[in-house]
Amino acid sequence: MTRNVHLLLIEDETILAKNIRAYLVRNGYEVRIAITAEVGLAELKAFKPDIILLDFNLPGMNGLEALPKIHPLDSQVKVIMMTGDAGIDLAGKAMYAGATDFVAIPFSFGDLRLKLEGVFINACREKSLS
Repeated sequence: MTRNVHLLLIEDETILAKNIRAYLVRNGYEVRIAITAEVGLAELKAFKPDIILLDFNLPGMNGLEALPKIHPLDSQVKVIMMTGDAGIDLAGKAMYAGATDFVAIPFSFGDLRLKLEGVFINACREKSLS
């Protein structure tokens, strides 16, 4: 990757969040963790991430409820929804609500990294075309 990608990970499962963060930091990402959607939305303004990795199952506001609140705060950020309750219906709802992509838990860190890089590269192309 040519530059440090800023990623906001909104995930309430502490061990999973720390493991994802550790892997991505080793691979050149700058990662901040928020344990609720509400905290993540507040962090969005200060951190200005390129990508948000957003869990569906969160305490309080779930990921699907948070999605429409993200783009009014930052119209350029890309959101990847993740969940252990993967299904076509939820993936469709997430994409309709503004997610760029969807990933089912469990996933391999390598596959996640490839997905993140693809989303980042496409976002860079979009910026250069506009």
